[in-house]
Amino acid sequence: MVRNMGKTARNLMEGFLRESQTRIRFEIYAEVARRENYLLISKILKELATQKKENAIWFYKYLRRLKKGEIFEDLVIEIKSPTTYGKTIENLEALIFEEDKIWQNLYPNFADIAKAEGYIDIANKFKEFTQIERNLSQRLKMFLNLIRSNSFTEKNTINFWKCLACGFEVAVDDLPNDFECPSCGHLKSYFQRKSLHLISEEQSTSQREVSGWVCMECGYEVALEELPDDWKCASCGRSKAYFKRKVIKKELYEIKSTGTEKARWVCLECGNEEDIEMPPGWKCPKCGFHNK
Repeated sequence: MVRNMGKTARNLMEGFLRESQTRIRFEIYAEVARRENYLLISKILKELATQKKENAIWFYKYLRRLKKGEIFEDLVIEIKSPTTYGKTIENLEALIFEEDKIWQNLYPNFADIAKAEGYIDIANKFKEFTQIERNLSQRLKMFLNLIRSNSFTEKNTINFWKCLACGFEVAVDDLPNDFECPSCGHLKSYFQRKSLHLISEEQSTSQREVSGWVCMECGYEVALEELPDDWKCASCGRSKAYFKRKVIKKELYEIKSTGTEKARWVCLECGNEEDIEMPPGWKCPKCGFHNK
């Protein structure tokens, strides 16, 4: 039975457009971070841009599938899009503002609409993306706080902890024993310690094997030596009894720092380029032009 278009089709298209344009902004901001020598942030932003692309693909697939059962042609969607293009700290603030709007209001609302229109699988996908956007926002906030505290210039290694129940991340060297996740309330036993390393030269990727667990219901993996007795799968909600031990191969990203870029000067007369600091009274060695 073919039916007229509901709101879910428009919401899927809006999700597709938002994820697509945000992907480009992540890539633009990654280049800004690289120029400011925040190489770690630059790499993470590029990875998040890839994640945004995958999100957009999912929305478009659901939209195409929905079109087989509904009557609609091209969609006209109006989206308010930010135009921030500044320093990395300003760019992160803009991204966080947008991501918070998405996971706090937009996608949960889209999920409710899809459920009301009978699209339970699409509603669940919007809920899944709500959690993804929430985790993404937390990571951006962590990097923003590290910049504000000058941690990127004072340390070669950044330690942080990630809640395996909800994805909340906090950048501290250690957690107190009575620590509770401010996002979901789980205790320290649900947190996994991670490190981001800044070393010299260029980027490299390696792997190591760690002891972990895999959910036999949905395949969700977690790299912990032991699971708490009250453990529930972050993906499907199954208890500890559904998990079995597994050796997990984890990729280790070593972010290698390079020197800051030199300023490049271009002669307005002949186009000759130099990457030295211009002393007072400097003249172009090629044509002799002097910009007074």
